[in-house]
Amino acid sequence: MYLDFYKLKEFPFSITCEEKFFYESAIHAETLANMMYTVQQRKGMVLITGEVGAGKTFLVNMLGARLGPGCLTIQMQNPPQSAKQLIRAVATHVGVNVRSSADKQSLVEELEQHLIRLHNRGRLVALILDESQDLPAVSLEEIRLLWNWENKGQRLVQIVLVGQPELRQKLKEAKWEPLRQRIVLSYHLGRLSAEDTSGYINHRIAVASDDGCLAEFTHEAKADIYAATGGIPRLINILCDNALLVGYARSIHLIDKPIIAGVIRDMTCWGLRVPDPQPELPKMNKTSVATWE
Repeated sequence: MYLDFYKLKEFPFSITCEEKFFYESAIHAETLANMMYTVQQRKGMVLITGEVGAGKTFLVNMLGARLGPGCLTIQMQNPPQSAKQLIRAVATHVGVNVRSSADKQSLVEELEQHLIRLHNRGRLVALILDESQDLPAVSLEEIRLLWNWENKGQRLVQIVLVGQPELRQKLKEAKWEPLRQRIVLSYHLGRLSAEDTSGYINHRIAVASDDGCLAEFTHEAKADIYAATGGIPRLINILCDNALLVGYARSIHLIDKPIIAGVIRDMTCWGLRVPDPQPELPKMNKTSVATWE
């Protein structure tokens, strides 16, 4: 709708996980690099948590993309609700001919033998489980057992658990101590800072721009976007997309404070207001697995 008006070749703030739109803030770059190292070197389980809209799924999609064809990456968006469902899904993804009549024990044996064959051929297998806070106890226990499989002293499956903050709280329970001890890398993705929010907006516009792009957000507008969204990428995308739509409707290329205020007031349902920018900016936090306070 507004692409020609701003001289954009595509929508800069669409809610998608295209690799080219990934914004590598310092914490995102560090997290991604350490995740890749941990998976590639078969070091241990990885835990990634963050609020809704913080960019967890985008981050693990980038992990899968950068691991490349040398890694057989299994990404599960919907948490398996039983141990058999988990084993069946993993087996199907790695190429096991799963019989509909197979019982769980047969599936486990077939999957383990297939993973050993993959390992002997030098194939790395990574299992990424999104929305892991919704995993039932039986599935979490099966993940622990799956992690124990090894060949020649190396784990057969590298596991990444991704979820909302309640996943971290769940894993603090005493009964999950054996699983928790297998997690060697843990990050909690906090919100973008005001500086990163500005950089994030600039980056997405630059990626989507054609020659002579006319879309521009003022410094004050970006400060208000940060203040309203708290630095949550998904909310930033929605707010910026609506702001560009309003600018187009008004034949204005420069997105300023009044446009942002109007979008928040008339086009969102989050109950947000635009506070004054704060002098001290919150930073994204990294949480070490060594501290489970």
